[in-house]
Amino acid sequence: MTGTGLLGSQTLAFIAVAALLTVAPGPDTMLVLRNVLRGGRRDGVATTLGVCSGCLVHATLSALGVSMILLHSATLFHALKGLGGSYLVWLGLQSLFKAARPSAAGPGSVDDGTARHPHRRPFLEGLMSNLLNPKVAIFYLAFLPQFIGPTDPVFR
Repeated sequence: MTGTGLLGSQTLAFIAVAALLTVAPGPDTMLVLRNVLRGGRRDGVATTLGVCSGCLVHATLSALGVSMILLHSATLFHALKGLGGSYLVWLGLQSLFKAARPSAAGPGSVDDGTARHPHRRPFLEGLMSNLLNPKVAIFYLAFLPQFIGPTDPVFR
């Protein structure tokens, strides 16, 4: 018997493993920490929402089978890996340059055209950091199928 009330044992196992992997530090965690230190709690929440949106995209692509292309194409995998690494380097350099050059408007000011939507930038940083991380796509390919049976519907 696999069921335990409303949640089956597979669902409970998935929740436990996903929770452990969620708290493990990685590039997304470092980005959230950077944005919290740079812009406060709201920027951290916006970054986290971006990261979670990226996870949703990866999970959907995995469920649809699109992520299998990444698994079977070394060229595409390396291209995505290069894009992701370049994006992280760009974020790091941008932080260093902003730290070295004080803004005329004062610390913490936003001078890149996002003043009307100050939390758009952290959201997009979180989203792009997650989407450009090929390890997340591979994770979903390796992890999710263990909890979905061959006859289970992917989307309910």
